[in-house]
Amino acid sequence: MIFEGDKGVIGAIKEKKRLMDAGLSHEHIKPVLIIDGGLMKGAYGVGGALALEELGYTEVFDNVVGISSGAPSAAYFTIGEVNVGSAVLWERCCSKKFLNMWRFWNQVNTDYFMSALREEGGSGLKAQKVLEARTKIYFGVANFQTGEPKLIHPTSTGELFTALQASILMPNVSKDIIHLDNIRYADGGFTKPHVLELVRSEMDFTHLLMITNQDHIEEVIPNLPLLERFLNHTLFRWRMPHALRFAAHERWKERMKAVARMKEQTDVSCALVWGDRSIRSMERDQQVVKEVVEKSRLWWRKLLEE
Repeated sequence: MIFEGDKGVIGAIKEKKRLMDAGLSHEHIKPVLIIDGGLMKGAYGVGGALALEELGYTEVFDNVVGISSGAPSAAYFTIGEVNVGSAVLWERCCSKKFLNMWRFWNQVNTDYFMSALREEGGSGLKAQKVLEARTKIYFGVANFQTGEPKLIHPTSTGELFTALQASILMPNVSKDIIHLDNIRYADGGFTKPHVLELVRSEMDFTHLLMITNQDHIEEVIPNLPLLERFLNHTLFRWRMPHALRFAAHERWKERMKAVARMKEQTDVSCALVWGDRSIRSMERDQQVVKEVVEKSRLWWRKLLEE
């Protein structure tokens, strides 16, 4: 993993935990955690959330924002059950039933994934517990027609599962359709501007910690892979209106623009953790996924225990 930004963010969340454990006033420290998307690169975020959970940071964050593949990790984190939910990643997401790049009509089956989250017991997500948690959950989604970002703070079980599925639903590779309050939504990473801009303008926080679930890029901002760009303009063209397709193509640039603006702010501290190219977006090897989760978990533990 690669750290970028203000190390003071880590110091602040450690200080808030110390104050909370001692029963002292801690309201002046208002951290927010963002877990962004990257399909199977979400393994980075699972490892990070596991480490934070193991070291007792679940309630340190006032708000947690999950975007795309970071949405389920964020939800499990709010209730301290990433250790339970992480099994979904290798037991379900590594299956061809969920991810199959040759199944062009539905390469990413979000209905199948959500069936695992809705299961009672086992690795299923305890929705009511999430709604009642001290740490508030928000899901970043895109308006399907316009590509505009929206933060949804669910208030019911049905709304929670619907918003979560919308956040992970990449309309170019999934045939699933999600509506909430008669508005169709899609993947929270397919927005222009990036959802991070809404976090910056709508939330009250002093420190921001973002698990990007993306690999660190030192050179110029990369373009969308040629294959995905080609498919979006041909085979998948009919699946997305122009505005959303444009937002999807620009998502890397929009993320970096939002990050740059956040780092320029003087009233908040910002830190990001990037991946190290250990895993591909469409990875389906269970062993690789488990190894990346563990590698990330150990890296985060070292960072937090320094």
